[in-house]
Amino acid sequence: MELSASETYTEALDYFHRDPEQSLMLAIRAGHDENIDCLGDHLMAQGAELSPEEETEDFFSKAVEGVSCTFGETATLLALEAGEAGALKECRAVLNDPELPASLKEDVRGRLMPRLQRHVDELERLRTAQAMESLMVQGA
Repeated sequence: MELSASETYTEALDYFHRDPEQSLMLAIRAGHDENIDCLGDHLMAQGAELSPEEETEDFFSKAVEGVSCTFGETATLLALEAGEAGALKECRAVLNDPELPASLKEDVRGRLMPRLQRHVDELERLRTAQAMESLMVQGA
């Protein structure tokens, strides 16, 4: 999920060409990269082997790409926000898994979830700012 999110924000950079949008896409992608590192550390501690060649594009990243091409920035921000909210929901569900190591639950609760919530909040603020800017331009 985090690999796909990082790739989605890499693709989103193609649709946002000015600040603060570009800066936010880069910052959120960096947050997902930090989540990847955190989860990768836990997986390796459990003996898993990580494959960087894995296909990371999923339905969500394809949907964001389609929305971007068809409906523009506002719809793209809504789609990205929905993806972050979905990831947050997944994290909450994972915390109920009794087989999940306590240290991983701690990182999910203390690092991943707060970061995802910040992403949701930042995307919502940007979307609201764009809507206000659009109203001001229309009213001018």
